[in-house]
Amino acid sequence: MDEHGFEARLRHLEHVLLGQNSTQVKSTDETLIKRVQALQKELDTLYKNNKAIKDFVTKYETHAKLLNPNTSTYIMEREILAPDVKLELLLTANDDLEKFAQEVKQVKDLDYVVSGSNFDETLGPKLAPLEVTHADQTSELNQITKQVSDFMERYNHIVNTLSEIFIQWDHILTNMESHVCVLERQKAAA
Repeated sequence: MDEHGFEARLRHLEHVLLGQNSTQVKSTDETLIKRVQALQKELDTLYKNNKAIKDFVTKYETHAKLLNPNTSTYIMEREILAPDVKLELLLTANDDLEKFAQEVKQVKDLDYVVSGSNFDETLGPKLAPLEVTHADQTSELNQITKQVSDFMERYNHIVNTLSEIFIQWDHILTNMESHVCVLERQKAAA
């Protein structure tokens, strides 16, 4: 990479890390090394203060060998396997590949179902009046539900009041019966 490309990438990285306000013109005395060192300090500070970045770097380091194409097992397989073995692998996987291609084609054919473009064109105008009717019915349902709820509250209040009245009458009748019994015993004893 030439010096200009490196400087452009460095400016872009500074812009991303330091934001819009730091895009001021740097003095010509400042060398690339100083800028890289300052940027490294900024990156270290950002790394230390950001838990998400720390977690990402930790997870990346554990899987770096798998993610790095230079150390990938696929390169070794490409180097180790002979062309006729590769051809045989492809031919044996041919049925699976054709099946996969057919499934992808079916998914693409059914894309209109997911996108809903056909739905909007054909059924959209027919459903517009139904949406208005549905909104009206929903508001009507809410009113009826409120009325039923009010009736149920009044009914429960009436039932509770009647229950209390019957309990009071029961107490009054029980007291009257006990007084009548006492009077009858006194009359019978006299």
